[in-house]
Amino acid sequence: MAWWAWLLVQSVVWCSAGVVAVLWWLWVTKPHVDIPGPPTLPIIGNALDFLEHPVTVNKIRDFHRQYGDLLRFYAGPKLVVLAAHPDDIQHVMVTSKIVERDPLTTSAMRSFVGDGLLTLNGSRWKTHRKLINPTFHSELHGNFLEAFHEGSLYLSELLATDSAGGAAPADVHAAAFSSAMRSFCIASIGVDPDRLIPDISKHEVSAVMRRIIVLMQTMMVRPWRRSLSLLRLSSEGRAILMYYAHLRKSVDEVIALRSAATEEGPAKMRRRLLETLVKPGGQTAIPLSEVQDELMTMAVTATDTTAMLMSYTLALLALHPDWQDAARRELKDVFGEGGDYLRSPSLAELASLRVLESIIKETLRLFPVVPMLPRILTEDIRLSGGRVLVPKGTILYVAPFLTHRLPQFFPDPLKFDPSRFLEGRSGEEHPCSYLPFGLGSRNCVGSQYARLEIKVFLATVLRRFRFLPHSRWEDLENSVLSITLHTFKPIEVYCVPLQESGL
Repeated sequence: MAWWAWLLVQSVVWCSAGVVAVLWWLWVTKPHVDIPGPPTLPIIGNALDFLEHPVTVNKIRDFHRQYGDLLRFYAGPKLVVLAAHPDDIQHVMVTSKIVERDPLTTSAMRSFVGDGLLTLNGSRWKTHRKLINPTFHSELHGNFLEAFHEGSLYLSELLATDSAGGAAPADVHAAAFSSAMRSFCIASIGVDPDRLIPDISKHEVSAVMRRIIVLMQTMMVRPWRRSLSLLRLSSEGRAILMYYAHLRKSVDEVIALRSAATEEGPAKMRRRLLETLVKPGGQTAIPLSEVQDELMTMAVTATDTTAMLMSYTLALLALHPDWQDAARRELKDVFGEGGDYLRSPSLAELASLRVLESIIKETLRLFPVVPMLPRILTEDIRLSGGRVLVPKGTILYVAPFLTHRLPQFFPDPLKFDPSRFLEGRSGEEHPCSYLPFGLGSRNCVGSQYARLEIKVFLATVLRRFRFLPHSRWEDLENSVLSITLHTFKPIEVYCVPLQESGL
């Protein structure tokens, strides 16, 4: 063997031995906790438990049934803990000062939305939160209504077209995503949506969003897949990047339009998101790159979560016609049966829709569209009533998709029963047993916006269609565990026009 070949072989052997030695040292010095979880293997931890990809909520539910409300995994030597019991959730989300998001989740999201509220930590997150909070204030709800109503009419048109008079099933997410995007452009940006929304088929956009959700999960559990250069090698990856390029271009156009203004306009107590982040003349409240990223973050989160919640809600109402009829009776009580039955709702009318509100809450209980809330522990913390010490540096996931189905807080948890919220829950209620929009200082900044929008959308389409089932309960349960909850297959329902609608 030539000397250089021998030297190369020796170098490879010693480098490999060095890597193995480092990995073994990391493994033997990993943190240990008295929390049950699946058996581990040296160096790789529980990697083999997650070879099947993508990971589904049902897989984690199986672990939960086997190991309990506090369970642990090892991502290599990194300790990962899932908390489902409300007592632990209260300690993590409310009592403690732990607000930092974990690097596994934020790195995956940052590949697409950059530095925004979802991905930032520390002082930069506080600055963004302080700026953005007022743009979703309840004082602006009256201004949001018109945008939401326009979006709901657009949704009705799309459902009517796709369903062909009830003869074919309609993809709810595809229609709702496009409609929510229109509402966001009007309500938060203040611009004509036809000018900004990328000219891409709504079904193509919906499919891209499902791919992104799976891809984000892949990036979390397989860090070597985070390279966007590798993503460009596949046709699926190129489709994802093309959509984001279109969306980024639209965001840049929005900022340019706002920057081109020469004066602020009438003084207002509360301003829209874009008005807050960018001043006339182009001055920005935060660095320009962060303005771009924040608008990207809000555009995606404010639309996809609404679209998925609409999808699950309409599918459940189609599967439970008694509750669909109850909602429609309430709508007739509030809006009457005359010529203006299909009018735009007022805030007072929306507030009186208690049945509809309970249906939305029960849908979010069964299918929380944000299924996990990630944290990185910046200090040691005691859980399970102080019996278990979880060390600093642990990645901890609060798991609403598990918490919302605990039978001690929600009897018969798999039953779709909006009366839980209509009549008030039992005396065993825990303040942290229900958290569809998170808790504490890092709760969802747009929760009131989302509640109002989904109520307007449902009040509009339920006055125009009867929904019949196409997707089954099993299809709804078969969901990917990622940043948001997405089913493997599109959620579809039949949309039969009602006589009153004129459709």
